[in-house]
Amino acid sequence: MGRSSTAMALALVVLAFIECEAVTRYVVGDGRGWTAPPNITAGFYDEWAANKSFEGGDTLEFGYNGTHSLAAVSKEEYDSCAKVSSFADGTNGQGYGYQLPKKVGVYYFICTVDSHCEAGQKLAINVTSTTSAGFTMWSSPSPLTSGAISMVLYTFALFLLGH
Repeated sequence: MGRSSTAMALALVVLAFIECEAVTRYVVGDGRGWTAPPNITAGFYDEWAANKSFEGGDTLEFGYNGTHSLAAVSKEEYDSCAKVSSFADGTNGQGYGYQLPKKVGVYYFICTVDSHCEAGQKLAINVTSTTSAGFTMWSSPSPLTSGAISMVLYTFALFLLGH
């Protein structure tokens, strides 16, 4: 019993030193998704992002409502709605998840379909801080993630009991 208690205590100490960072998933546009007028007005995405605090490692989920594209662009391309190559085209029900780089700065996204960008389908995200390197978990881990963590801890405890 002494070895078991020691192993469990050691496992808890190891867990205490594992650095966990909360990674937030944002659904761009909330219920409206990644869309263009008449579903939104110019400035809609600026207002959506204004009250949020984005960190490096957070994920933006672009759920398409209509036929759209997604392009990560420079400030100049954002301002002029330049027709650049997009990296994610799609229609209703499709989407794309983009993990923000772990670097402070402003990141720009536009839709390159027709005049959607000019009509307001563009987004600027200000990453104000970066999370440190370490073990990453979604803010609400799935049962699979929780199960995997439990299995690693169980295996570690068995390893310690065997030595």
